[in-house]
Amino acid sequence: MVSYADIIKRLLPGDYSTSSGNPLSPEHFEDFVRRVKEKVPELRGKEDWEVESITLEAIEWARDNICKELNFTDFSRPPDFSESVGLYVCYHPEIGNFYMVVHEEMDAASASGYFGFLLTKDKERAKEDYRYIVKEESERLEE
Repeated sequence: MVSYADIIKRLLPGDYSTSSGNPLSPEHFEDFVRRVKEKVPELRGKEDWEVESITLEAIEWARDNICKELNFTDFSRPPDFSESVGLYVCYHPEIGNFYMVVHEEMDAASASGYFGFLLTKDKERAKEDYRYIVKEESERLEE
């Protein structure tokens, strides 16, 4: 089995997202799985849902074990809506330094969700991506 660190290393650099509960979810999911399988050949024999699950577990592992939070914005509105954007600096001996931006949404009322992440070695790119998402989501929520 491929390690979480190997998955992260092979997905670098890249911008990935998947979603559930909306009309475009099947396309998002298929594109996500296709792109991951292209970069991580060890996952090609897995079911699509397993590829998504293992990849998202790798991102959670990185966030919890090898990353440090630089910025975090929470847009949640209890009780049904949860949304956050985080910017992280990460280090692993096999990968070196890299940056990660994670954008998560969950709307319990409509049973829809979104998970997107950017992996990059470019600090400025990560900061720009984080600021862009925060600005867009702030404006969307003000409407």
